[in-house]
Amino acid sequence: MLRKYPPIPWRQIKTKSQLLAVTIAVVGGAGLSPFAPGTAGSLVGIAMVWLLQIWAPFWVQFLVLALLIVIGSWAAQRTVELTQTPDHGSIVIDEVAGVLLGALFCEGNLTSLTIAFFVFRFFDILKLPPVGKVDRWSKSRTTSFAYQNGFGVVADDLVAGVQTLIVMEILQRYAILP
Repeated sequence: MLRKYPPIPWRQIKTKSQLLAVTIAVVGGAGLSPFAPGTAGSLVGIAMVWLLQIWAPFWVQFLVLALLIVIGSWAAQRTVELTQTPDHGSIVIDEVAGVLLGALFCEGNLTSLTIAFFVFRFFDILKLPPVGKVDRWSKSRTTSFAYQNGFGVVADDLVAGVQTLIVMEILQRYAILP
């Protein structure tokens, strides 16, 4: 899908904090892909999962996920404020966090991670319940929750990540995956 949002207003970035937030939100540039930025962000996430599973114990992987959620929510909120768009298409830190959650208990082999990637993209794109409801909540203007947009941008992908995690656990538990 081609980009449907206006470009990031780079000239409006006045502080290092804004630049850092946008850089995190677009995952260093993956979200700037003119075609399927969410898929590009998910690929970065799967690569991150693979690297973490190679060298990091589980508690470090979990800590990285928690930090991604907190920092990603902050970065998404700052980018939402800058772009005046509730969930700008270039924000892909949410895909990274969601796919990391979805592949958290994968065996770390290429087959499992590839399947986790495709399962996550399936849930993220189709927005099956409750993902769609969380996505609509994040774009709603009816609540006064200050970081609604920032956390909401991340939250729907976390729900898609939970759905992916469940599917992957079923596939691994019943020896459908190596």
